[in-house]
Amino acid sequence: MRVLIAGCDGLLGQNLVRSAPVGVEIVGLARHEAPLLPARLSAYHVRDIADPDTWRFVREVIRPDRILNAAAYTDVDGCERDPAKSDRVNRDAVRAMAATGIPLAQVSTDYVFDGESGPYSEEAATNPLSAYGRSKLESEEATLSVPGNLVVRTAWVWGPALSARGGAKKSFTDFVRETLAANKTARIVTDQWSNPTLAADLAGAIWALVRGQHSGLYHASGSDWVSRLEWAKRVATFFGLDAGLIEPITTADMNPPARRPLRSGLSGAKLERDTGFRLRGLDAQLAASRAAA
Repeated sequence: MRVLIAGCDGLLGQNLVRSAPVGVEIVGLARHEAPLLPARLSAYHVRDIADPDTWRFVREVIRPDRILNAAAYTDVDGCERDPAKSDRVNRDAVRAMAATGIPLAQVSTDYVFDGESGPYSEEAATNPLSAYGRSKLESEEATLSVPGNLVVRTAWVWGPALSARGGAKKSFTDFVRETLAANKTARIVTDQWSNPTLAADLAGAIWALVRGQHSGLYHASGSDWVSRLEWAKRVATFFGLDAGLIEPITTADMNPPARRPLRSGLSGAKLERDTGFRLRGLDAQLAASRAAA
């Protein structure tokens, strides 16, 4: 099976590439001049997912058996400032992918919900609060309009990965650990709740769904539902750092351009029932991340 991974150099993309099942040929697609994991790819193409010509090229030249889309514009406040870019990358590009007729697995987010009553099941009503959430919900609709396609919603993805600028990408865990290790104050919101999700675990869930030929809508996120503050405190405890340096604040104190779904998060019961795959809780994620570093 030949699988095209769009956004192969991003956090999730790298983990999808690393964990590809034996016998799966991976073709990478991203905007960087050279791939970050060249040894894992059979081919690599420098392409903009928002360019319709990209998907004509994919359909006519690459001809994969499946597309996994790990590419997105995930800067929530950036999407609010530039909704046209948000729509172009997060919605219109996915519509073009779906139009190829090649089976598509699209990654979405718990930001399609309003955060009034999470964690949410797949059957819960959506109500996005931001340009980012709206564009991702519309990408889901485009994907699922084609029978056999798959949407995987997730939340608060983090983990070790390479950066195209050199070195490593920084996650929320890295921010907390490095700030506290420098004996500086980390200002962390108390009123945002969701599921921290290790990117390696999310990649494993996606491959389990693909191997099992599942379609439709699934939720895949870490098994712990915590606040940002609790996440930060657990990082401090795990690394033996001073949690007293964590300063609790609210989302309103930050006055972000985009509204956040405060009590959000996802239930993974359907994923576990259909595949037997359960994503790990936060402490196990932290241990796995340190072992992989």
